[in-house]
Amino acid sequence: MSLSHVLLTSLLEKPSTGIDLAKRFDKSMGFFWNATHQQIYRELAQMLSKQWISTVVTQDSDARKKTYQVEPQG
Repeated sequence: MSLSHVLLTSLLEKPSTGIDLAKRFDKSMGFFWNATHQQIYRELAQMLSKQWISTVVTQDSDARKKTYQVEPQG
């Protein structure tokens, strides 16, 4: 299983920010699969460019925080 598939599965459960994904990854898979936060953000950027995911625009969110959701291609 690739990191992108793990992130997609997590995003299917709930749209999340990168830091939320990293925390959930550390709690659920961090014991047997090590992925740095940098790797997670790099994978999210690749998934955005492939249009597997998109960002959710919310009025109350910090402009620096992006919330990601899965697109039909993902």
